[in-house]
Amino acid sequence: MVQDRSLWTQIDLQQIKDRTTDRLVANLAHKFRSFLCNLNLRDCVRVTSSSLRYIGECRNLQELSLSGIKQINADVVNDIGLGCKNLLYLNIAKCNFDDGVLRVLARHYVNIQYLSLAGCTGFSTAGVYYFMVGQGLHKLSHLDISGCSQITHEGMRYIARGCPLLHSLALNKLARMKDESLYFFTKYCPNLKALHLRHASSLTDTAFMYIAENLPRLKTLCVEGNHNITGASIKMVGRGCPDLVHLFIIDCIQMCDTGLKGFSGTRGLRVVNLGDCIRISDHGVRNIVDGPSGPQIRELNLTNCLRVGDTTLFRIAQRCQSLAYVSFCYSEFVTDAGVELLGNMQALRSLDLSGCAVGDAGLASLGNNPNFRNISLSECNQITDVGIQKMCSRLLLLETLDISYCVNVTDYATKFLAFSCRELVRLNIAGCTQLTDTSVSYISGGCHYLSHLNMSNITNMTDKALRFLRRGCKLLQRLNVTICPSITYGAIQRVETGGCVVSHSIDVKEMKLGPILPLSQTHKRPMSVGYSIFPIPNHA
Repeated sequence: MVQDRSLWTQIDLQQIKDRTTDRLVANLAHKFRSFLCNLNLRDCVRVTSSSLRYIGECRNLQELSLSGIKQINADVVNDIGLGCKNLLYLNIAKCNFDDGVLRVLARHYVNIQYLSLAGCTGFSTAGVYYFMVGQGLHKLSHLDISGCSQITHEGMRYIARGCPLLHSLALNKLARMKDESLYFFTKYCPNLKALHLRHASSLTDTAFMYIAENLPRLKTLCVEGNHNITGASIKMVGRGCPDLVHLFIIDCIQMCDTGLKGFSGTRGLRVVNLGDCIRISDHGVRNIVDGPSGPQIRELNLTNCLRVGDTTLFRIAQRCQSLAYVSFCYSEFVTDAGVELLGNMQALRSLDLSGCAVGDAGLASLGNNPNFRNISLSECNQITDVGIQKMCSRLLLLETLDISYCVNVTDYATKFLAFSCRELVRLNIAGCTQLTDTSVSYISGGCHYLSHLNMSNITNMTDKALRFLRRGCKLLQRLNVTICPSITYGAIQRVETGGCVVSHSIDVKEMKLGPILPLSQTHKRPMSVGYSIFPIPNHA
């Protein structure tokens, strides 16, 4: 069956990137050249230009990812372009190449629709000029030039003029990009539907006025880390872009309730992320929740919106019956009174209440919704064993639970947790200082599907806990035992032999070499002191 060539239409070598060599790539490209449609060589740093030339033999190749490969040059790209006329997707992000590559792209890649140049800083504005004058690249619908800070104001104009059919544009990590540069894209690319501006921190309200005036078809807007824009410009965007579906305004400290008034009439919002907008309050969120988009919103993120409280939760419970994912991280005014309302929302699948003033009464109400899959209660110091017991006894399908740094939780709570939530895949109990090895024995006895476990910063855990995990959690992939002083390196090694990746804070080199003593003290100690009593693996 392995020799059936029709099964090799897609090849993903990223999973074995450290073992991928030129010989392997050349053999695969040559042997399956007639069937190969999708090839992923992302971060395969051992691959060189000598084998990349063979990719040009794959006449039916449509998607190619060469991200992170340093051997990309004009000759390689030319060979691929001449042979792969049907190529639609090309990812050469984080590659160090010069203007010659862009010249070849503009000459031979006439059908390319997706191009990523993110993190490529080797080319200049002279190379970008080929976007406008070349025969290729004019059919691009998605372009990612995030992190290409060397592109000048004039270079942005070249790209916008050469790619009039763009639907999606990523301009992340361009801290020096000015408002006028964004204006070119709003003017020459009127069909833009997705615009990503993460950490484009120099943009001001003027840039967003351009968006509101020239991009009425925009459906996705992502802005993060911009401390210049105010609610006035975001309000204009809401009114000028009525078809918005995904709205991300993250860590914009000047953003206030006024900006959300512009979205009170938007009908299609499905995902809203206002994380770290610390000036947003209940009144601002109500403009979205009470609008025509309220019953259709699927995701709502209000992380670190310090002024949001139970009033918002009350409106959400009334209006947002389709809500599946919601986060109120570190919203200090969210209490049991508001959380009790969320327990009756049967569509809700994921809830994050980390750092909120939630107690046992709120947790008990969450048990009314058996459809929960992910719950985070990190740093909720009012939670006790009683609340955990009442919640978990009815959440039989829970897959991810975070109760880290809930200092009042004891072994009694983990007993009900482990034997009620048997479908758990990820569990975080870090910083629960009252837990002991007994908790791990319960977890290993009931949670046989567990793949990720974090029990760091628990001083009571010993080697016995790891022995329980080896016996009961056969599917464990990642384990964190950082700052667990009673766990020895020998026990960690035995867990790693089963294929689990263990994070720890033990200095293996110091154990192997031993402490360096002053010459005057060496005769006072036996020769054996200072050497590790545990076997050291070959990879240490």
